[in-house]
Amino acid sequence: MQLRKTLGAAALVATAVVVSVGGCSGRDDDDENGGPRDAGCIGACNDGGTTDGGTTDSGTTDAGSCPAPVNGMGPIGNLRANETRGLPVTLEGVVVTAVSSTTRGSKGDFIARFWVVNPCFPKEGIYVDKFYTDNTTNYEPVVGDVLTIQGLLRRFKADATDNAPHARDAYRPVIKSNFQIGDSTITGSLVITKTGHLETPLADNTDLPAGFGNADKGNAQANPEFGGARVHIPGPLTIVDAKPTAMKFRPEDADSGTYLGFEVEGGILVGNYKTFANCDARSVVEDGGALTFPNGIRGVYETFTNLPCTDGGVIVNDAGTEVYSCRSYGNGVIPGTENPYTYVVYPMNCEDMASDFDFDAGTPAP
Repeated sequence: MQLRKTLGAAALVATAVVVSVGGCSGRDDDDENGGPRDAGCIGACNDGGTTDGGTTDSGTTDAGSCPAPVNGMGPIGNLRANETRGLPVTLEGVVVTAVSSTTRGSKGDFIARFWVVNPCFPKEGIYVDKFYTDNTTNYEPVVGDVLTIQGLLRRFKADATDNAPHARDAYRPVIKSNFQIGDSTITGSLVITKTGHLETPLADNTDLPAGFGNADKGNAQANPEFGGARVHIPGPLTIVDAKPTAMKFRPEDADSGTYLGFEVEGGILVGNYKTFANCDARSVVEDGGALTFPNGIRGVYETFTNLPCTDGGVIVNDAGTEVYSCRSYGNGVIPGTENPYTYVVYPMNCEDMASDFDFDAGTPAP
């Protein structure tokens, strides 16, 4: 399936960003009622494209089916470049490309954090942060879902106080409700409407510029034009630093031995919050081994920061043991730099970074 699907025209206006889907809206699935998940019809659907067997064919893309770039970017790219906190946003025909986390509530509602892209501009993605009470309360994202999203643009605060518990996401562009937006005159929930599903996920971005992702030890914000999108950095790639200073957790604590990722060849930082439990590549190298990813690494290319504790210290717990405590965090910064944030690759699972190490056996693969 081609990376880009036919979509209707889009309009960028002062108070909203809309990516329109012409021709048809697709069909909602009906999982709760035992119905099948159906791709429906995605895009303009007037160019001879068809849907068959739950998948959407490649169709064609012509000058009339995708919006013209504005400022050299598509709608999501313009959103990421926009600093207007609380800007009303409507995105139509966007596709879920990765899911960061979901939590199911007792009433069948969800907290859900995930990324979407407009297939017309596949290198531009954006994070969506849904709370239990946001509409639709029971939506659980699945890669390939086609959505209409209405919400508010913001950047998570520098100290991540509006994004607990993921402090690494401070400064990140996001579509969210008005909760903790910091302006009582701005109101609005996050409304998510599913309009279809692609059985075959959109392809990762592979046409990357030379030197892609070189974070320069956290000093650089390389290739922001790919922010929020899935990429495939070709291999072989070898881990060169299992304990990069840029990714040290609680950088102000000299005794902290926790790192939130590793560095591979080319200065590329890799975040491991989705993979360390099942395929802890970083620990293999930290223990004196070597690890190479023959086929490279796939994942979401997104912001990363590190929050220092501003008033932490040593306290004595109930067992009489001295432990380190942090009661509040400062603004995000990359340790050893003056850079508030950088970009890293976040693999979503072990398959995104298939390596020459057999994690199940704890040995190099035969």
